[in-house]
Amino acid sequence: MSTEEEFSFFDLVSEDLLPSRPTENLGESFLTFDGLLPAPGLKVTEDGGAAGCGGKLWPAGELLSRYMIRTNDQYNGKFTNILELGSGTGLVGLAIASLRREQKDLKVWVTDQENMISLMNQNIALNDLEDTVKAEAFYNFDDNRGDELPAYATENKIDVVLAADCVYLEAAFPLLEKTLLDLTAVENPPLVLMSYKKRRKADARFFKHMKKFFVFEEIKDHMDYDKFIKDSVFLYKIKRK
Repeated sequence: MSTEEEFSFFDLVSEDLLPSRPTENLGESFLTFDGLLPAPGLKVTEDGGAAGCGGKLWPAGELLSRYMIRTNDQYNGKFTNILELGSGTGLVGLAIASLRREQKDLKVWVTDQENMISLMNQNIALNDLEDTVKAEAFYNFDDNRGDELPAYATENKIDVVLAADCVYLEAAFPLLEKTLLDLTAVENPPLVLMSYKKRRKADARFFKHMKKFFVFEEIKDHMDYDKFIKDSVFLYKIKRK
């Protein structure tokens, strides 16, 4: 991994990567994305941020979910092994799996740190998607083995990597960079689709640095985009150089 400054991120524990936030928005939501998802829609439980900021629904997750639903005809059949990073509630992966419920060869991994696994499993069960969606920890911070990709990410040909609001905390940028570099360091690397809310100048520095390794293309040509960019929420297609 190449970074502009040294950073011992493998020594961090999961709680250190997430700023504390007030607990709010507890409970279960029923989502159809304005009718884009057919009945029965999607049920998502939020813990209000009790386990970290990932336990809530965020606009970047909604944007990426809407994009994947609207472009399902384009990608259906091409993306059978889907890996979502920093899934939090599991929203994006669950939305895809719910839409493509009848596709028997579809596999979706929703991943985050260990403290989010219980919530993701709860949401998988709420939607009866246990056969398709698996909740996994991506890196194990507690035993300092974060330099190894997990087996499910190497033993399966990942077709697309999804990341909604992973550009959140500056301290985690080196880990996100390493993760994306590792996942795309293969023959025929997966496409990366990333949505994020612009919050600080450090975001721009992160993307500038990442452009050494990846080609970024902003996805503007879908009907929901205007309302999101008004709130500084953006969507990118990212390919390894």
